[in-house]
Amino acid sequence: MTDTALTDDEGFGLVEAVVSMLVLATLAIAFLPLLITGLKQSATNSTQALATQLVSERMSLAQAATSCSALTLVASSATETDPRGNVVDVTTTVQDCTAGRGTYSVTATARLIEDGVPGDQLATASTLVFLP
Repeated sequence: MTDTALTDDEGFGLVEAVVSMLVLATLAIAFLPLLITGLKQSATNSTQALATQLVSERMSLAQAATSCSALTLVASSATETDPRGNVVDVTTTVQDCTAGRGTYSVTATARLIEDGVPGDQLATASTLVFLP
């Protein structure tokens, strides 16, 4: 009888296991910058989406106005904080509405507030509102 247990080379050895872990670690490190860039872009897109939504809401309020007094109420400035803590300031301006009837220009602008100072413009929209 021969002893086959001593010459059997089946299965993974320690060297193979270490080499496979090294290859997997190298692949993980190669994809790390891609993951970080994706997370940063996602955060930026979240703030941009909030600014666009706020400007859109202001435009909807202006378009729903049926009188000069309702239209001038839209002209204001408000701040909103997104879930990440970024502060977005939305300023709405309305053309002087004294005649009552006519077409008036409304503009809404959203800016990122950094350290209390208005920074980058994130979104802007303009519309004309007709008051009968």
